[in-house]
Amino acid sequence: MVELVFGALSTTDVLLALLTGVLASLCLAIAFMMAKRNMARWIPRKFVHISTGSVIGLTVVAYSNLSGPALAAGIFLTLLSYAWAHRSTLIQELLMAGSREGETSFSTFAAGFMGMLSFALSFLVFLPRPEIFVAAILVVAWADASGEVIGRTLGGKYLPRLQTGKSVEGSLAVMLFSLLSMLVALALYSDTCTLCVVPRLLVIALGVAATEFFSRRWLDNFLLPLVTSTMLWLLVFPTMPLLGLYVMFG
Repeated sequence: MVELVFGALSTTDVLLALLTGVLASLCLAIAFMMAKRNMARWIPRKFVHISTGSVIGLTVVAYSNLSGPALAAGIFLTLLSYAWAHRSTLIQELLMAGSREGETSFSTFAAGFMGMLSFALSFLVFLPRPEIFVAAILVVAWADASGEVIGRTLGGKYLPRLQTGKSVEGSLAVMLFSLLSMLVALALYSDTCTLCVVPRLLVIALGVAATEFFSRRWLDNFLLPLVTSTMLWLLVFPTMPLLGLYVMFG
């Protein structure tokens, strides 16, 4: 588990940082090219959602300390700055490419900021259990994205759309991919018997799907990690002490 200190980098830390920084940059570049080919806005937006979320979620707690994620962020920002130096409008174009139809680049910034704030809270409050933090990231990357992908491509084909404009198919996708996200997080980073807690994970997945269904605009980016983390704590790890930051240094 990553320790909340800046320390020496191991070979694994350096390799993970290089992999994360380069892959995140590549994902952004692919999404940018998708937008330039006049694909529907939601396609590059969800591509970034799924790809970068997967890269970060599956690697971030594998570092030995905070120097690893800092190096990964530095590599990513260096590559982004290099591209920006050759195209001065790049940042604005990326923000617009990541915006929903009818929204502004500020909405994209707000969604990203609120998502990062939610992840930070999840990480610090539930620090003793890294699988909770990983599940929170993957739920946003996979479950939230699947709701729009399935909703836009299959929604309304088999069951009528609801008055909110969302589809039953999309909400079912959110529930199934929420379950998958938690199963992967627990299988990779937990000492808990994953199959033993599947019924409880189904309840959590239902709660995540309900949260996504009632969320509007970028509110789901903030709520889904917190709902996932809190329900995992309550239903799967109820004896875990909160605010592990203070437990670690107290």
